[in-house]
Amino acid sequence: MTSISSQEAVRAIIAGNPEKLPADIAAELSVSELEVVSNLPENMVTLLDGSLFEKLTEEFRSWGELLTVIDVDGHIFELSGPFPKGGMKFGYYNMSDKNTPLKGHLKLDGYSKIALVSKPFHGVDTKSVQFFSHSGNTVFKLYIRRNKDKSFVAEQLEKFEALKQLAA
Repeated sequence: MTSISSQEAVRAIIAGNPEKLPADIAAELSVSELEVVSNLPENMVTLLDGSLFEKLTEEFRSWGELLTVIDVDGHIFELSGPFPKGGMKFGYYNMSDKNTPLKGHLKLDGYSKIALVSKPFHGVDTKSVQFFSHSGNTVFKLYIRRNKDKSFVAEQLEKFEALKQLAA
């Protein structure tokens, strides 16, 4: 599938159902989830280079509570809490924060793209930072939080929007 026809296919699906998950679109079109996200309408996505991962780990620690989502073949794991503190060693960001449930080791050079995605889901707008491996699969996603009235936490929304400047 050429990138133009892939873009047309993704945008046609989104036009018909803006809430459809990129993973479901990817399965339908037999492409990677990154291919789908890369071809979302411009108002839904900003792509950043994966080399920014190390810089962003420091940024996310200042965002407060986030929703971390890990999707493995349609099995969804969700963890709420701050992005884990950690350190860089042996080519990994080693999450070792005793105050968060998320632990592990993230490859510093393991990301081709980082996508800032603004998309409706279940009747509400969502904003997430999605991390894609070199094979085009999502590694994990960070969703900004909401207040009780369903509005986005203002400080997180500002920080999310500010990240778009990194694409310039």
